[in-house]
Amino acid sequence: MLEKIREAARTGRKVTLAEQGSQEIGPRALGNRSILAAPFTEETTGRLNKIKQREGYRPIAPIRLEQDAGRWFGGGVPDPSMLYFSQVESSELQAVTHVDGTARTQTVDPTANPEMAELLTSFGELTGFSVLCNTSLNHSGRGFINRTSDLIAYGELHGLDEYAVNGTFITPRR
Repeated sequence: MLEKIREAARTGRKVTLAEQGSQEIGPRALGNRSILAAPFTEETTGRLNKIKQREGYRPIAPIRLEQDAGRWFGGGVPDPSMLYFSQVESSELQAVTHVDGTARTQTVDPTANPEMAELLTSFGELTGFSVLCNTSLNHSGRGFINRTSDLIAYGELHGLDEYAVNGTFITPRR
């Protein structure tokens, strides 16, 4: 499954819904209920905002490995809850760079979320960047999606490319 998600993100044309482990609660996508995509193009930002039914100017947050905290973003502070803004220091990360050149990043500690850390490591080996777009998997105004049936219905409604659910990789009906 990891290989399929990594390849999908690398192409930059696919958006993957990822659901794993515990449910999440709160205002952030912290890796267990997420929409993930490659962080390289402004088109990705537009597509994610369309899927989320948000204004086009809204930024998409990056998720990155904690040990790489200072590699592409100024400050380099571990931030598992996405509380701080950092200056983006790579012009290649267009999908996660806001108009003022910043991003509100989430760092992943491999001991806290080994599955996401493995995905980021693998994506980094493939692309040179252990960074992905990460936005919450929720309905606008309705909260997080916690049932697989809701996840698939959401994905089909919004035209997502594939789903990863607790270790199983699913391609939607077309």
